Amino acid sequence: MGQAGRGGWLRAVLAMAMLGGLQGCMSYGAVTLDRDRMDFTQAMASSWKQQTLLNIVKMRYGDTPIFVDVGQIVSSYQISSSMQAGGTVFPNLPAGAGTSNRIFNLGVQGQYTDRPTITYTPLTGSQFVRTLMTPIPPIRLFELIEAGWRVDLQFMAAVQTVNGHSNSRGGAQLRLEDPEFVRLVNALRRIQAAGALGSRYHADRDQNGEGLVMFFTTRKAGAEVMQDIALVKQLLGLDAARNEFPVIYGEVPPGRNDVIALHTRSGFQILYELATFVQVPEEHEREMRAYPHLPAAAEGRESLPPLIRIESSEDKPADAFATIFYGDRWYWIGNRDLPSKGLFSFLLVMLTLAESGPDAPSPFVTIQAN
Repeated sequence: MGQAGRGGWLRAVLAMAMLGGLQGCMSYGAVTLDRDRMDFTQAMASSWKQQTLLNIVKMRYGDTPIFVDVGQIVSSYQISSSMQAGGTVFPNLPAGAGTSNRIFNLGVQGQYTDRPTITYTPLTGSQFVRTLMTPIPPIRLFELIEAGWRVDLQFMAAVQTVNGHSNSRGGAQLRLEDPEFVRLVNALRRIQAAGALGSRYHADRDQNGEGLVMFFTTRKAGAEVMQDIALVKQLLGLDAARNEFPVIYGEVPPGRNDVIALHTRSGFQILYELATFVQVPEEHEREMRAYPHLPAAAEGRESLPPLIRIESSEDKPADAFATIFYGDRWYWIGNRDLPSKGLFSFLLVMLTLAESGPDAPSPFVTIQAN
């Protein structure tokens, strides 16, 4: 073998070895970021929907709801590779010996390891109280209203009473909403749609709990909107000459006609009320296996639409927004049911706001790549 031939072969072997070394040292962390963020986001959203739907169905049947939070996600990656190349040259091998005078050997090895670690934390103790048992502050509702969420949805889902007018109740305290409550939320919705409903917060006035103010904008309001504003003031017993009213939690203080008092629900109460709208077989109610549903309103009495529609059947649905299997039936929210899907999104926001604070845990993702 000539000197030039041996030199070219050695250079080729050296180049392959260097390429293998570079592959073994390649960074892998950045290329996984987009994929992992999307995968974990979708998985957590799907898991939250299924857990929430399951607990709502369990409450309909008087079963014990269990809440498990995702406390931490750690995804660790390791990728390694190696390449070996070698050869032997027999320059004096006689011609016709039946074998080549060059022997090459090449070895490649690679390893990829993905070790995701997920920490699940049951909601107990103070975290359970903060997230699920504490009534939602009225300011949180009005923040969502200012962000564009429907005021009637907020009141139907998260308010039990307003200035003495009661919302519906499910479970053991089954009752329809007061007619005044129905007229109130419908009027507020029309006022909001006309752009005549607003709120603001004054931190310096909140020492007595009256820092949150709801107001009506009447400058460009039409006759119908003005009638709705007058109706709201009448139903709530408010001063007809005023257009700004402090919003407080609880009951109206004696002798006051200038405040709006909301008795808001907790996250647990909202779930409990939603359970009333789970569709169950009639025999389950007759056999006292499930709580009864809300009775139909009397003829001529105005009523509110169902907060949510949770259907059920023995067969798994083909197209569903969220699906769970409980007992011997499937329960789901239809993928074409926008109001129910929107309420689920509202519920997630409410529970997230309820547990916000300096001590509230948040899921986070750490990607460690070698």
